Amino acid sequence: MKTALFALALLLGCSSARAIDISEATLNRFVAEKLAEKQHRDVQVLAPKITLLDGHATLCATVRARMIPGDVALCANMTPQWRQETGSLLATRMALVSLSAPGIKEKDVELLKALVNQAVLPRLEGVEIYRDDSFIGKQISAVKVLPGRLDIAM
Repeated sequence: MKTALFALALLLGCSSARAIDISEATLNRFVAEKLAEKQHRDVQVLAPKITLLDGHATLCATVRARMIPGDVALCANMTPQWRQETGSLLATRMALVSLSAPGIKEKDVELLKALVNQAVLPRLEGVEIYRDDSFIGKQISAVKVLPGRLDIAM
């Protein structure tokens, strides 16, 4: 029901305008809700915060995993890219910018960051982070990241 109302509002808004803005606060509420729905017992993402900058986004969060003693804090940059044909948002140019883990020495943290940035994240290039198979999703032509908001072009 909530999705149908959102789609209707989106359609009505787009009939008079060719672009919609989604605020950083709205995006952060959406992400928190979606993560709460997908909580796993082994891994939890706590306090996610997305900061929208000019052309890219930074995601910071605390990760609690059963196999790691203590919480891990991290921040990563990425550039969202919209693929109209599939109605999906892809994460591109990802880079881990900060990592803090209890009991791990600073030089080991830097080594781990380098490993993740050079070996793991390139394999995830273009990973789908959101998909909207509906008519509305296929009408979105581009998503532009601006400071504090997403500009969605129809």
